[in-house]
Amino acid sequence: MADYEQLKPGMRTPHDAVVVEVTQIFGRSVADVASFDEIASLPVPVKQALAKAEALRSEAGLKRIVIRITDEKLWNPAWGRLVELVS
Repeated sequence: MADYEQLKPGMRTPHDAVVVEVTQIFGRSVADVASFDEIASLPVPVKQALAKAEALRSEAGLKRIVIRITDEKLWNPAWGRLVELVS
């Protein structure tokens, strides 16, 4: 299971990371994927967004994937574990 660093509200987006932003639409958790140089994609199911984020991380040579989520209740532990952001 993967560990994902969680961006808390007000934290700056790291330059070395792909950001997966999890939100809720029509009662379902969905996410978009972006990086410092890449505009966010349309929301997709979170599992699909995480796979897309891993591909972007690899292609762009970025160091990590971080998660921005306003309500941790939207996170499914089957997707991985949210951990404190390492600066």
